[in-house]
Amino acid sequence: MKISPFTIVKAVLIGLLSIFLILILVFGSWVLWERNRDELAAIDFYSGKVELSHDTTYNLSFEDLPERTYRHITLTTEYQGNIEAFISEPKVIPEEGLPVVIIMGGLEIDADIFRLIPNPGENIYVIFKYPYTPEYWYEGAPVVEVPIIRKSVLSVPSQALSLHEWVSKQSWTQKEHVTFAGYSFGAMFLPAIYHLAGSRDKVLNPGVIAYAGADISDLLFTNMDKINSPWRSFGAWLGETAIYGIEPARHLPYMNNEFLLINGTRDHQISTYSWEKLHRMIPQPKTIVILDEGHMHPRKPELTKKLVKISREWLQERGLVN
Repeated sequence: MKISPFTIVKAVLIGLLSIFLILILVFGSWVLWERNRDELAAIDFYSGKVELSHDTTYNLSFEDLPERTYRHITLTTEYQGNIEAFISEPKVIPEEGLPVVIIMGGLEIDADIFRLIPNPGENIYVIFKYPYTPEYWYEGAPVVEVPIIRKSVLSVPSQALSLHEWVSKQSWTQKEHVTFAGYSFGAMFLPAIYHLAGSRDKVLNPGVIAYAGADISDLLFTNMDKINSPWRSFGAWLGETAIYGIEPARHLPYMNNEFLLINGTRDHQISTYSWEKLHRMIPQPKTIVILDEGHMHPRKPELTKKLVKISREWLQERGLVN
């Protein structure tokens, strides 16, 4: 029996349409699942055993800063992967230990950021290193890297709490004086970190949230200025969906402590809508500081030093740092 070309074309079209509908169904199911599952379920990763596996002391020389000891550590966990951090501490630490500030900074943060902490005083600073850094993207294919980025982002709150727990157990730490300070990219994670800690019956100290916003979709849209609409809006919404578990707006109502909130009126990376939403949703008590400045960046050392000064004075008033 001879099959007509029309019948073949029709069969092919029906097959393609079926595949398209299946893909739409799978995509729609994924979106519904991501946007409706419990936000803590997406970020609550059990650490298992946490051990110090790497501890290197190295020399850094910063002009106008006192001589300190600098370390690069790696914590090995059973289920969260490795956690890396940089530490700055005074040469001499008293027997009772010192206050510790855990800094959640920019994505490409490294030990060089210590030069932007003037007058560090008798305090210890621990910089959390994110489990994914931009250079990884260029080493692999996007189809492989995107899921890795998603997993890394969602693991940050649990990793940060594991680091906090480890730091709190060290002999060089004043156990009741361990504080989180988030800046820019890192500040986005603090609502999830505090909410997750509360769900584990752990009360954290007052914290600093500087240059953060409350709407991931808006944050992505604002920073995807090289992409034209409507793909820009869709890309921002899709990116938010992939990491919806850390959406600040989902965690802000559960934050049960006092916070210092800092933002800039000339910030082109965090929209006014976004940071005003964050300010509204964080419960009292809160201190709000609005600067006539743009977004913070390592290329703006004076602004970063100003933010560090404001943060430190606020923490000093609460007896959390020296």
